[in-house]
Amino acid sequence: MLSIKSIIIALSCISLTNGFDLDMADDAFSLTAKVFEYVTKTWEIADKVEDRVGDDKAPVVWFTKKKERMILHNFGVITELLQSSQKDTADIRFMMLSSLKKLQNMPNVVLNGIQVNELLESVRSLENDYKTMEEYRSGDKGSNENKVNPSYASYTLEKFADAMLEYSPGSPHKQLSKIHTFIVPQWEGFNFHTYGGIFNILHETLENSDMLCDRKQSLQQLIFNLYMTLHLTQLKGFSVMQFSWMLLQTYGKGNFTFERKKQKDQFEDRIKMQLNILKKSMSSANNMYWRCDPPQHKLGETYLEVTQLLQGYIENEVDMNTDQNCFQNCAYYDVAEHKSCFKDQFCSKQHSCNGRILNCQYFDSDMRICQAPFGSNRRYDYIEYENGRVLGDKSGGCKGASSKVDSWWRYLVYHCSYCFCICDSSERSSDRYFSLHPSLSDISKNKVVTGLRFHKIKQMFHLQVEEGIIGPHGSINESSRQWVDLPGPEFTYQNKTLLEGVDYHALSYTSRSIDLDNVMAPQNMVVTGVKFRMIGSHLNIEVRVTPYDFITGNLIEPNEKSYWIGNENTEFSKIERMEIDINNSDLPTKANTPFEPDVTSNKFLMFTHSSIDHDVAQTTLPYIDKQTVAPYPAAPLSGVGIYFKGLKGYAGFIGANVFTYDFSKDINFDLFITSKK
Repeated sequence: MLSIKSIIIALSCISLTNGFDLDMADDAFSLTAKVFEYVTKTWEIADKVEDRVGDDKAPVVWFTKKKERMILHNFGVITELLQSSQKDTADIRFMMLSSLKKLQNMPNVVLNGIQVNELLESVRSLENDYKTMEEYRSGDKGSNENKVNPSYASYTLEKFADAMLEYSPGSPHKQLSKIHTFIVPQWEGFNFHTYGGIFNILHETLENSDMLCDRKQSLQQLIFNLYMTLHLTQLKGFSVMQFSWMLLQTYGKGNFTFERKKQKDQFEDRIKMQLNILKKSMSSANNMYWRCDPPQHKLGETYLEVTQLLQGYIENEVDMNTDQNCFQNCAYYDVAEHKSCFKDQFCSKQHSCNGRILNCQYFDSDMRICQAPFGSNRRYDYIEYENGRVLGDKSGGCKGASSKVDSWWRYLVYHCSYCFCICDSSERSSDRYFSLHPSLSDISKNKVVTGLRFHKIKQMFHLQVEEGIIGPHGSINESSRQWVDLPGPEFTYQNKTLLEGVDYHALSYTSRSIDLDNVMAPQNMVVTGVKFRMIGSHLNIEVRVTPYDFITGNLIEPNEKSYWIGNENTEFSKIERMEIDINNSDLPTKANTPFEPDVTSNKFLMFTHSSIDHDVAQTTLPYIDKQTVAPYPAAPLSGVGIYFKGLKGYAGFIGANVFTYDFSKDINFDLFITSKK
């Protein structure tokens, strides 16, 4: 028995796309309309009675062969339309059949009563029938693309057409019925409003699962793309049957007016029922996509760090007052500054804190301090006190300078204690700056946001968007996807033409909060930009939205009707923000279990230092997930968010999540009719 995860991976592999080549076929709806159109035109050829006036000596077989080639040529046009519907460079049949072959030798899988392998076998059977007909109409190498392969005799084509129209278990007729039953169950006593076939079963299995976070699709998008796969397969089966009747009629085997009309009506009725099920499943399915943990966390590749914001720091109380006295104790120095270096003791061996010194406390008088190697963002690797307490991890030994540091008595009365404090420095090497400039898609070229990621240039963190050209019915031109350029290296806090609070935000002890929100566009609008703004001391995400016409695929007066939206609640609002407390946490990279995402809105957290005991408070947490969040295949977005994923005892990551555009309300069979006009 296969695991649920194996099934989902297999199904997601064969899920294709809602993004098509805009030059040939915008999407499955207009593609279906064009196939219907060519089927109708080809029937006009098949129904035509030959006019032999002036050429009555020509043999009947000549006219039959001519008509046969015209029919097969039109089938070739449909083939090109179906091939053009692929968003990727790989051929549609190759992608699907390769995925199916991976499951071919596996045992049957029963998923809540649905035999997944049966569904896959029906898809493969119809794909193979279609491929065979393609071979019959394909030209020789180097020949004219309209030339039909002369190696196949009419007798062969006739036998093939006969086989396609049989009612045997493997016939297209039976396979189309089976696929329809998997989508719209018709078993006795089976309530499809409750179970909804394969789509609702996927929904019920995955709604609260993290199995999709590495599938590059939201659950709603997976359901839609799986339907598109099954729809295109059914369209191929429909075409094979229609063209088989055309060939048999051309060979004088009967008039199939009733059969072809009945099959077309049945096909349309089935698609209407399937779309109804699809809409219900999509409307209740989650359209959020986020990235789960990578196989291995790699700094600069999968995550980024804010550095040297708040950091554990050893300072003697004698160096925190201008009189160089030791009249107080460590707790007295809740907020202080480095004032001097008394008699060049340990203070002369380390880089002093050039900002505020906070929250000092006393652990023990004597210690051994292992300083971090030169060039590290850390000050210390570990501190071992004489009483046996160890801050940090000493298992790897000391790779930097090791110093014995002892507190001392002054005048035999005053104890000059070494305190463990937190340094809020303004180091020039600190990575603590967040761009407040927007990252925008080019709405003048009908481009929308299709993805999002955190990116760091020098010491500045940016939200960067991916853009793509949107078309009718939510389709995205896959080849148009690209990342929007970010400001260059001159965009830095050192550039005096840039203003803090306007162009960028610098994190500090008093201004280090980031809001966690999902910002959703109103109905019939799509995301066309993202940026951070400041609300008080909080970084807050804001989203530009633009009206979108689902039928035409055009952004509606984008320059006039686009606007920015966000969540302006604070911890003091009527609906107050709730804080996620990550104080005293260890490094996320030490965790050996997956992190749990919290994707709810109206929360916030504060960047802080790591655990004093586990890490000597040397690391700024949380980390920032750098992984690209761009659904594949491409889709327009109806929302963007900043979320947190963590574990108890580990600070975790903040990252971006997106919401694929929900067009379940826009899908109906009338789109086929609209596309025909």
